[in-house]
Amino acid sequence: MPQAENRAFLSQQKRMIAKVADSRPLLLVELAKDQPVAVLAATAIWSRDQNANVRRAASEGLRGLVQRQPSDVRMVLEQLRADPDPYVKKSVANVLRNATRTQPDFVLELCAAWARESSPHTRWIVRDGLRKMTVLRPAEAARVLAQVAPSA
Repeated sequence: MPQAENRAFLSQQKRMIAKVADSRPLLLVELAKDQPVAVLAATAIWSRDQNANVRRAASEGLRGLVQRQPSDVRMVLEQLRADPDPYVKKSVANVLRNATRTQPDFVLELCAAWARESSPHTRWIVRDGLRKMTVLRPAEAARVLAQVAPSA
């Protein structure tokens, strides 16, 4: 496929994925059950996209993977941790909350690493992402939340 056609195809694919992710976010979760490597590769690329819908698709695609392979999804979560778009921030925090039940140590470690960041977007994700953790492991969650840098 010539390079221009390939770019056009990839652009069209991203738009289609953004539409699908907007209306059916769990589609990527289902795909990840059979093709986790492909989903991780795609989400790593999508997490850098200019379109917030595509970045959200990257986050949503991690929901099931974060519960089975948390260390594999860390790179994508790191890329999205300071995203300014509320749609993306909510999705990243939701991925953390979903992982709380099966991977609480991963969530606590990641949030502790992010807690002192100066980005208000990262701080918001940490606070929202730890909501379930305050019930599951309240003392540890409180320690992380106490480290969240105050708003500027």
